[in-house]
Amino acid sequence: MSEAPRVTLEANYDRYRSLAEREVHVYLSVAASTPDGRSAGPRSQAQFAEVVLLDQSGSMSHPRTKLQRAKEASCAAIDTLREGTRFAVVAGTHEATMIYPRESFLAPANATTRAEAKQAVNRIAPGAQGTVIGAWLDKARELLEPHRDRICHALLLTDGRNEHQDRSARSMETVLADCRSVFTCDARGIGADWEPAELRRIAEELRGTADAVPDLADLAPDFRTLVRTAMGRTLSDLALRVRCAPGVSVSVLEQAHPAVADLLRHRLPLAGTAVTDYPTGPWSSETRGFVATFTVTGDRTAGAGAETLASIEVVIGAIGTERATPVSPVEVVTARWLDQPAPETVLGADRHRHEQEKELYALRWRGGALFRQGDRQGACDAWGRAVALATELRNEDALRRLGQVVQVEDAVRGVVSLLPELDPDYVLQAMMGTVTSSSYSHSRNPAPRADPAPAHPSGPGPVCPRCHRIAVAGARYCENLACDHEFTDHAPAVGG
Repeated sequence: MSEAPRVTLEANYDRYRSLAEREVHVYLSVAASTPDGRSAGPRSQAQFAEVVLLDQSGSMSHPRTKLQRAKEASCAAIDTLREGTRFAVVAGTHEATMIYPRESFLAPANATTRAEAKQAVNRIAPGAQGTVIGAWLDKARELLEPHRDRICHALLLTDGRNEHQDRSARSMETVLADCRSVFTCDARGIGADWEPAELRRIAEELRGTADAVPDLADLAPDFRTLVRTAMGRTLSDLALRVRCAPGVSVSVLEQAHPAVADLLRHRLPLAGTAVTDYPTGPWSSETRGFVATFTVTGDRTAGAGAETLASIEVVIGAIGTERATPVSPVEVVTARWLDQPAPETVLGADRHRHEQEKELYALRWRGGALFRQGDRQGACDAWGRAVALATELRNEDALRRLGQVVQVEDAVRGVVSLLPELDPDYVLQAMMGTVTSSSYSHSRNPAPRADPAPAHPSGPGPVCPRCHRIAVAGARYCENLACDHEFTDHAPAVGG
């Protein structure tokens, strides 16, 4: 019998809010594992399906090593597949062509099928046709849809733009919408002629990653890593289920760690209810961080008791319907309203850090876009600001990417210069990747304490003698978690 996943959910937020504020920011930590600590999920290891989508357009022959390295990487991915995995290899031009197996089905991975597949891959020759990536994804959907009981994944490699998609009967928007519930996709670009916005869109819609591989020698190791990571996600899908009270709505819901991702665009409301599911994709045994913002409308009264704004839980299976199964405790989001500014807490730094991570990605993207438009000074300025921000955030992945396009003279101040003879492949790599700092962590509220019963809960409270922060009236502890001073009955009041 398969084991049910163990999922924990923790919500941290500032419970005291000013009447002048209409937003409550909640920081969520979700951890998934099985009861004995193995990777999460009810599936056996063999229940995985993979489709490799390999660009076969004519541009793959320039230089000759490009297609050869792509073949080697595809063979490396095939070798990485564990026994029993269902898989196929598809070549893409203006259409999708089966490479292995020859017919439109998935073969079971074993020693014989792996050898046959690698032989078929090594026979691939570049075609003379254009590129319609939507047709490749449609083929992956056709192959994977009969195997939706498995965790389905596609690995896409291209060296060019999706320049002929407009000739297809199906728009890219329609293709991605149809694929979204069937499989996830990691997309990789090689060379300097592919369009980063196209791969970024595919990755965002299909809950995967998009990246550049400037050094073709890194392609095979990257493919192996991507397949291993996908196979390690033994839990097919989790969703955050949010139920809002009247007058409350979700205005932001994003994954903050280990990579930034927007969940709002893929929300699934349950018809006739105040409940919405936000799918997060397949999981391994891991912890992810999320940021939610609740917007409140209507009149509120200062000094009243705690108001329930929303409830949050994690569900699995039949996401977007009432048949989904809850797998975590329910976190209830409440607020106490004040007629003065809410006390500052360390949780405010979490929101600032999340916004900084998004700004860092935007700066890297802007720098690359400006460079590709010929604005070298604008690119240098954007990348310099990115270096300073990445240094502050200790985002090693961003610093590694930026180090391939600029010479850093002063990381803290963001003083940089463009590298001479800058390789356009590395410009594309500097634009991609949404990994946040490995040191990223949310601050936590203090352990629950008994609510105080102040005579005037909306009035000013004591000044902390240790950190000098103003607390709310009746507070027993300083809201600064780094201080956490416990007040006495003789703590001085503001102005006292």
